[in-house]
Amino acid sequence: MRGNNKQTRYIMSWGLAFAEQGEMDKLSRLSEQGWMLERFSRLGSGYIVRRGTARRRIYCLDIQHVLQQEVREYHELFADSGWEYVCSAGNMHIFAAEPGTVPLHTDRSTLYEKYRTITQTSKIIAGSVTLLMLITFVLRYLSTQVWNLELLHHLTSVSILLCALLFLPSIMVYVAYTLRLRHYSE
Repeated sequence: MRGNNKQTRYIMSWGLAFAEQGEMDKLSRLSEQGWMLERFSRLGSGYIVRRGTARRRIYCLDIQHVLQQEVREYHELFADSGWEYVCSAGNMHIFAAEPGTVPLHTDRSTLYEKYRTITQTSKIIAGSVTLLMLITFVLRYLSTQVWNLELLHHLTSVSILLCALLFLPSIMVYVAYTLRLRHYSE
């Protein structure tokens, strides 16, 4: 965190797939210091918090695909249980409440459902990146050994670099959610 005179701060995230409860605890500690969660950062690498009145709050993540026409009902469902909607990024929604509020997810089946969809999505992303990487390797081989196309060789070099940057994180996220899903399976 940077200077204390700013009204907003960027807070880095360790990743909700890897440290969800730790991230929610961090947001709770920040709210006790007067820094309230405002939104996810642009690339999902952290959060933007805004200076406010210090108060004890607990945070909880819900992972749910919510249709545009159902957003109000979705927020009201949690509000009826004492949870205030804070922000969303894609299918990830963060809610806040006073300490002692009944958790959003109280049994294994709701926790399983929470992680089921995100696990499937992360599997598709990891598989797509892996497939793209394999195709790129084949094209690279063909560009040098069969077709002798220098431009394609350079393009595949860039593509391999981009795939490599995405490959490990996508696999790590998939494995993290798969392990969590297995933990909550019946």
